[in-house]
Amino acid sequence: MAKSASALLRGHSARRITSLLAGTVAGTLLLAPIAIAPTASAAPVPFDSGFSRTNAGLPRYVKYAPREATKPVQVNAPLPTQKKADRLAKIFGIDKAKTFTKKQRKDFLSGKGTIPEGYTKAEARKAAELTRLATTYLTNTKGNTYTRMINGERVKVKLAGYGLIVDKEGMLRVPANCPDPNSSDFALCSPVRLINWVLTPEAFCDNPDNVPPAGIPCGYMNAWMRANGAKDTLKMLYESAWLGEAYFADKSQKEGGDSQLIYGTRSDGTDFTVGVPVAPAMWILNYILNYILEPETARLYPSTWTAIPKPVVTAIENSDNGQIPYSDYMEYFTR
Repeated sequence: MAKSASALLRGHSARRITSLLAGTVAGTLLLAPIAIAPTASAAPVPFDSGFSRTNAGLPRYVKYAPREATKPVQVNAPLPTQKKADRLAKIFGIDKAKTFTKKQRKDFLSGKGTIPEGYTKAEARKAAELTRLATTYLTNTKGNTYTRMINGERVKVKLAGYGLIVDKEGMLRVPANCPDPNSSDFALCSPVRLINWVLTPEAFCDNPDNVPPAGIPCGYMNAWMRANGAKDTLKMLYESAWLGEAYFADKSQKEGGDSQLIYGTRSDGTDFTVGVPVAPAMWILNYILNYILEPETARLYPSTWTAIPKPVVTAIENSDNGQIPYSDYMEYFTR
């Protein structure tokens, strides 16, 4: 029998949620509560995705996550059609009719609407900024590039299929890269990681062991949705695959360290490395969040993943903070 809406919307039902996703997902757009841990070992899931059980997430959904690109045209390619995007959302438990309305989306992304009690206008704007940046990075596929100044030239970037980004300083990194979780400086903690605090249920925001960086509005999204007529949307989110994938996504990020690299093994025994956002658990988690915000934007998620070239992997692993100059490694990527 379903739980009461009030328990779900407040995000602190002891039977549904056991702990805070304190530095999660990402990639996020990454996430907040964690479902009771499914019983599982680190063995591969029945559908052999090449990822460990932790990174693969819930077995029933693995086959719907991106698979490795086998042709150049598939690298950094978005989902082929909106129909495919809608079908995936339905499989994950999301009803398109209950996603944000046009007004709700516009208000949330501009820091407007009814600002929940206890939050400031500045915090509303910060939540909006983090959401916009995280969405840009996670949907960075063909047809949705962004531009960076590299060696004095404007360079178009599209790296979502690798699970990578190039920040405004020209550094190549995984979106969830966060050398200093206590910092709100994007150079030290990516917006895709910082937004976890925005997505966290307010019930967990008073935990003295999990204090958000200054200026980051902990619990804002849940509060905003309740204050702006989106309670049904929030209830749907908690009842979807999102909640179950959160457990695995949290473990993925904790295992990723500063680099946030994910390691896997193909069926032929060869290994590969990608950024955490394209691992099935994290991809599904973030896809659901973006779809709720705007289904048309979610269609831009990468439809395949591509292994990060080994020289790039080595450089990231050997870096001090999981970041390397894109200018030194552009040649390794399809542009």
